Amino acid sequence: MKRLLWTFCLLLCQPLLAQDGAANMNAVLALQQLQQRADQAYTENNFARAHELYQHLNRIGDKFAQFRIAAMYEDGRHVEQSLVEAYAWSFLAAETGRQAFRDYHAQIKARLSSQQLSLARERASELIAEHGIFAQAVRAQNLLREELKSCTGSKVGNRCDAVSSVSFDCGLGADRLPEPKCLRIGSMGLPAVAGAFPAQIRQVQNGLRDFIREYNPGRVELGDFELVPDEND
Repeated sequence: MKRLLWTFCLLLCQPLLAQDGAANMNAVLALQQLQQRADQAYTENNFARAHELYQHLNRIGDKFAQFRIAAMYEDGRHVEQSLVEAYAWSFLAAETGRQAFRDYHAQIKARLSSQQLSLARERASELIAEHGIFAQAVRAQNLLREELKSCTGSKVGNRCDAVSSVSFDCGLGADRLPEPKCLRIGSMGLPAVAGAFPAQIRQVQNGLRDFIREYNPGRVELGDFELVPDEND
């Protein structure tokens, strides 16, 4: 299952070696390996570690991570059991319209009292504002713009040739997580910005710009704060 928010290209490059000896890999691989570690921790019932890793992934809008956080709140795994939080996180996960996430969200909603539902909708609105797709797209757009400013190679031909390494920390060790900047670049399908072909960067930028321009507050019906299916769903 592909979990990249924007998958425009998957470039291959060899992992680099960080100064402290931990693997400093490209952004796409760092994201994929962190997702795998989180899923493994969850499968092995190491819910404290899974929650930590899923929250780290949530910072760049990973929808499967948000779904798993909702499930942890539903069952009280490492966190205090709360259907209100489960509703809010499941709504956040279902924002992209994936049917399995929508079904799970509907199942949680059916278990709430009217008072709980009111609280849950308020909490969901907070999560959408902070971690929703629109907020993540704006952050990605801004990050890409800043990274391009720092790409100061010779710019001969199609590449920023003088830049040979990532400009952010993608190190992944036993007690070390890639920084969110790295993961966000990876979520765009880019191993790095420096050294990438301009056409690939433009494709990502155009996709982000179009999404931000056309965003309809969440396919969300504001009166009920529930998902509205696409016509072709």
